[in-house]
Amino acid sequence: MFESCHSPHDVAYLLRHRYGLPVQLFAGRPTVSTGSVLGAVVMPAELGRAVLNRLERERERPAPVIADPGDGSWTFLITPPIPAAPLDIRERHTLAGHRVSVVPSGRHVMLPTVDSGLGYHWVGEPGAGALAMPARAAVLAAVHAVTRLTAP
Repeated sequence: MFESCHSPHDVAYLLRHRYGLPVQLFAGRPTVSTGSVLGAVVMPAELGRAVLNRLERERERPAPVIADPGDGSWTFLITPPIPAAPLDIRERHTLAGHRVSVVPSGRHVMLPTVDSGLGYHWVGEPGAGALAMPARAAVLAAVHAVTRLTAP
């Protein structure tokens, strides 16, 4: 996908026009910012695989998921709740027990720039056209369902 890109500007243009992502360059890297348009949930890759499979079985919207090979995490891009609803402390604590975090508003999320696993890359590629993401509630429900199934 990125073979025709020769600069970060080319990558940003491709991601904007192929997927409808609100891409910006931050420190020369294509990113999206969390807020009113999109949010993000980060989790370990092993849990992420199970969550992505569950979302696909439940026929949720395509889940754009980015792998970070550095720390082995997966970042799910999501639609934020409207109106904005912070998670209560008990929910945050439960998620943290599984190394899951909801990215706060105003943070930068690095986007893929390569097709190989050597850098940030898609493990759940968004659909072409208008940006479609699962709701935060759907991703968190899948996390809870999967962690209940795998709990000792």
